[in-house]
Amino acid sequence: MSNGLVSLILASTTHPSNDEALTGWMLVLLAMGVCTFSAWVFVRILRPGKFLLPDTPGRPNSLHILHIFGVYLAHVVVGWLAILAIAAWQGVKLVPDEPIPMTVGLPATGVRLVVLIVGVVVVASMAFPGGMRRGLGLSTRRWFSDTGRAIVGFLAILPLCIAAMLLMGYLIKNGILPIKSTEHPALVFIRQAPVAWVVAVFAVTAILAPLGEELFFRGLVQSLLRKHLGGPWPAILATSVIFAAIHAPIYKDMPALFLLSVALGYNYERTGRLLSPILMHTIFNAVMLWGVLG
Repeated sequence: MSNGLVSLILASTTHPSNDEALTGWMLVLLAMGVCTFSAWVFVRILRPGKFLLPDTPGRPNSLHILHIFGVYLAHVVVGWLAILAIAAWQGVKLVPDEPIPMTVGLPATGVRLVVLIVGVVVVASMAFPGGMRRGLGLSTRRWFSDTGRAIVGFLAILPLCIAAMLLMGYLIKNGILPIKSTEHPALVFIRQAPVAWVVAVFAVTAILAPLGEELFFRGLVQSLLRKHLGGPWPAILATSVIFAAIHAPIYKDMPALFLLSVALGYNYERTGRLLSPILMHTIFNAVMLWGVLG
């Protein structure tokens, strides 16, 4: 969803008639991000050991690839069943090879994400000796510091995501990359949606999606890969490739999503807790939506 902020920044710099407060706020946010990222790089140069993640909290588990596949398959199947049921209830005819209307797809996505969350909870409760709290790291015991990490992480990764989006936009526009420029359906829908649907988009995209995706990708996938790949960084990078690929066919967003996922995975490994990446993901999605609304 990073294309929302990029589009807004580009518009604000080329159309002076845009709302000045909004333009100023977004430019300040970007400037804060550049400063935050620069400061983080400076600190990491002085203290490189932290970046290598040598003493990350352990997450012993009995996860198996079948656990991952089972949870993912269940949420996909239930999602499609929800689409059929909601379309029938609304009297909407689904046409092959045409996009599913957001009035059908959005509530179905909410159902799908709830199934994903429940599936992760069930699997993690069985596979992690420490359970959800001490095993998976779904804890709020250090909520203040985790909230601070989420804000700093969002600001630090924001300039990199914007740069990735601008680069992909340039490559696609000039035919260097022969791929279709597809915008996220939620960003298209939210521009003309009634207030009730805007609230629903925020609820699904900025609350359920970060919670479900972080539980699954960071909690299950990254934990499984870390066990088999021999360290946190190989697991972070491999999980980020999967996370970006799963958002196809919105190909122009995938490099930015990869970078976001690396930051989310890094936060998870540094703390051993999921609250920081969940909040960081929430802030990122909410800002993207707010930028499009603006």
